[in-house]
Amino acid sequence: MPLMRVVLTSGAFDDTQKARLAAALTEAACRAESVPDEPSRRMRALVLFEELSPNSFFSAGQPADAAVAGVFIDWQVSTGVLDGARKARFAQDLQDAAVAARAGDDTRLVVTSCVIHEIPEGQWAQNGAIRRLPEVASLAGFEHLVSIR
Repeated sequence: MPLMRVVLTSGAFDDTQKARLAAALTEAACRAESVPDEPSRRMRALVLFEELSPNSFFSAGQPADAAVAGVFIDWQVSTGVLDGARKARFAQDLQDAAVAARAGDDTRLVVTSCVIHEIPEGQWAQNGAIRRLPEVASLAGFEHLVSIR
């Protein structure tokens, strides 16, 4: 069940672009985690946006708001859900999603980065309980983890 905290550089995405980006990130993460395309399963896929204030993003020690449209993600996922191929596909999907969401006249360079935090078994609390991978797999309907039930 994807949980992504997304930090955006100041003014890089308007509300419409953020909505497109959230939809694309949800699709990419759900595909990586093999969450079926069912509203009851995907409602648990969360994207939390935070936008940096102006003059809070620097590259090579220089202000970079005007040059870079940045998308920086911390993605929490249970250990054992993603393999190397799924991570690699998500990395490409993330870049593609950010570029597509920015479509328009803005010439800023789109830069993406994602740190995947794999949460060990028994270390994820949700709605008042510790969620273990077999239970999460059942709730989310993970298609590639059915053997763990």
